[in-house]
Amino acid sequence: MNNEKIEFYKKILLSEREKVVKIIEGIDRRWSKAIRDSVGNISAYATHLADLGTDSNEREKETYMLEREVRNLKKLDQALKRIYDNTYGICRFCGKEIQEDRLKVIPFTEFCIECKRNEERINNNNRKNY
Repeated sequence: MNNEKIEFYKKILLSEREKVVKIIEGIDRRWSKAIRDSVGNISAYATHLADLGTDSNEREKETYMLEREVRNLKKLDQALKRIYDNTYGICRFCGKEIQEDRLKVIPFTEFCIECKRNEERINNNNRKNY
């Protein structure tokens, strides 16, 4: 892959990384605010159970979203590392160049489509055995 294409994907990865970091920071701000509000809102009246359920449900959704974004951040950072190591765009399994159509859709991918399909087929077979 030539330097021009590498720079193209590097910009995409850095842009995606910035978006993910903003999402993570937003969740952190909301959690910090919720903690401050709950500590400062101590009263003689008990909180209604429905409110507690709603708060718990929202926290659970945000926890899932945070975990997903942290995984995405890790994948993006690994892809950027591969750019700096001059291994970006090369399948980690077979060593062949990853198709550009695949990189455009999943710029942080580590595998060519054939190796990814094989990995998924193996994982699906292993799940069936349990």
